Amino acid sequence: YVDKEFNRLFNYMETSGLLENTWVIFTSDHGEIFERGTIGHSSDALYQPQIRIPLLIFEPGRKTRMDVHTLTSAVDVLPTLSHVTGHNIPDWTEGVILPPYADTNPDPNRNVYVMKATKNDKYVPITHASMALIKGRYKLLYYFGNLERGIDEMVKLYDIGADPEELVDLYPSQKDAGDDLLDELKTKLAEVDKPYL
Repeated sequence: YVDKEFNRLFNYMETSGLLENTWVIFTSDHGEIFERGTIGHSSDALYQPQIRIPLLIFEPGRKTRMDVHTLTSAVDVLPTLSHVTGHNIPDWTEGVILPPYADTNPDPNRNVYVMKATKNDKYVPITHASMALIKGRYKLLYYFGNLERGIDEMVKLYDIGADPEELVDLYPSQKDAGDDLLDELKTKLAEVDKPYL
């Protein structure tokens, strides 16, 4: 149904001439997982199938497809659209201009954060969430405040370059590296919480 409706919208934009000067972004807020006892997207887990989402950019006048394989985040959409439409990029944005529109590729070791906090109250510090920090080939998962499941705090570390299925938790054997990433993630969490303290 969604595919059919998107096709109808896109066809209208194409036949009406709107696509000649309109940028179209197709993306999603989450992926899907059908493994590890999880169906759909209601799980608190943040495995790759749930956090990898489509990002398609339809540029006016482009006739050929271009595939770009680089780590991105939803926060990159605003600075990219601001740049390509000739507007100033807001200072407060954390995103970067995406290739091929940027002069250089984003730093492959930049921090990319993911959070799911649907059970946390609004406009208060985050005390119940699942978070992930992806940096280079490593991904740290941090679950906290899930007291109804008996999980006050849980940390996992994966090398998603060597272990894309996230089957081998490296945190017990590489605790120092994991703790460095956990410190970075907790620093970001404190920054996000600051306006609500």
